[in-house]
Amino acid sequence: MPTIKINDVELSVTPGTLVLDACRTVGIDIPHYCYHPALTPVATCRMCLVEIKGQPKLATSCTTTVPPAPKDNPEAVVMEVFTNTPAVADARAGVMEFLLINHPLDCPICDQAGECKLQDYSYSYGSGDSRMAEVKRRYRYEDLGAKIVIDKNRCIHCTRCVRFTREISGGGELTVASRGAHLEVTTYTGKSLDQNPYAGNVVDLCPVGALTSRDFRFKKRVWYLKSVPSISRHSALGSPIWIDHEANQIHRFRPRPLEGKETTHFISDEERYSYAHYNRGALVQGPLLKGQAATVDALREALQAAGATAVIGQGTFGCDAAQRLGELATSADLRYGSGDKTIPVVLPKYQTSADGILNRRGFTERGFRFGALEDLLGKVQKGEVKAVVVLHDAAFTSSKEADLLGQILKAAPFSLALEFEASDLGRAATAWLPITSFAEESDFIVNHDGELRRYQKAIQPPKGVRTVPAWVKDLAAVPVLA
Repeated sequence: MPTIKINDVELSVTPGTLVLDACRTVGIDIPHYCYHPALTPVATCRMCLVEIKGQPKLATSCTTTVPPAPKDNPEAVVMEVFTNTPAVADARAGVMEFLLINHPLDCPICDQAGECKLQDYSYSYGSGDSRMAEVKRRYRYEDLGAKIVIDKNRCIHCTRCVRFTREISGGGELTVASRGAHLEVTTYTGKSLDQNPYAGNVVDLCPVGALTSRDFRFKKRVWYLKSVPSISRHSALGSPIWIDHEANQIHRFRPRPLEGKETTHFISDEERYSYAHYNRGALVQGPLLKGQAATVDALREALQAAGATAVIGQGTFGCDAAQRLGELATSADLRYGSGDKTIPVVLPKYQTSADGILNRRGFTERGFRFGALEDLLGKVQKGEVKAVVVLHDAAFTSSKEADLLGQILKAAPFSLALEFEASDLGRAATAWLPITSFAEESDFIVNHDGELRRYQKAIQPPKGVRTVPAWVKDLAAVPVLA
């Protein structure tokens, strides 16, 4: 591999590596706006300029690559890069002054305030004052459909959003219109982002708050939010996300890119806007037995008195939950899997599976058999199974599978449903227990690609709501003899 020097520090990198990425490997963060690892580099913002020995002008580090080592001298230093020279500092200050010529001073009302690269870089590289005496350019804010609002006064024309709609989502709804001082990002005539199932990602991509989410707009200052690493439940990929929460309420989901995993940079709008489902109301129903409030001791006695027990685990829960649930089955062959949701594959590169059940693999590794519910129904009808415990979320089960599960519960002398929120299926069971959502617990899954993905507890569950392992521990407890 060729050897390069960055601020007199030598390192070896792969030929073709961007200088910007090479600088990161030695802990030097190069400021940038237009560059994004999942998008084609275009060098429009000019913020990432560096000095390269032997070159007459400063170079954009987001498009300059490391050349291969010469064959006759493989140990030679092929490039010397400087990121802290006076020329580089002057260039960055000039770019910042240029970008701020028309940018409004509306940080106090901007949703991006607190996580804005324009604020950060202005503080680190700007001059601290302005020579701009003329009136700033003005636009009215514009709806790019029902989900996204653009404030063109803030736009610095980095074109990240435009490249995303062309290169990633493929709809090409956004474009750059006009030239010079009248340059603006807008939609093509007759188009909006409403039909784009990944439209919310343009908000994450925008470094300066020009593109905002109507769902989040003016609702919460980001410095009040706490971010917890988690995963999305809405596909078999278990996409890594941030759960941003405050005062025990979730306010947004954001993608959580993993190093070296380009497919983790974006999430679908279905995943992004599902956060509201996990904000509970004030009242949560407690344990039920035959429709009446009951204690867990009463449920345990009824379950243990019933006889041979089978368990049905939906593959949308964690591996700890699966392991503990399986312990309630009378034998290993009485562990069954459920969940048959599928998702449309819109972006094949980012959606390597149409399976909508994120931990099917984790449940399978713990002995749960998927596609065998008909077999269980037969055993229940023959009297070989007397009790059925089902771990369920109605959002991931089709009407066909729900009907089959309903038949199983109806045929079983005793049935127990564990659910985040009560469904028709849960209400049809003999007993019911409230369980935590994935945002209220810590666990892990094994996704479609065999990767282990952990998620952490973000918010507190209501009183009386417990994790699956906690309920199972009580249900499996040996009765104490008087």
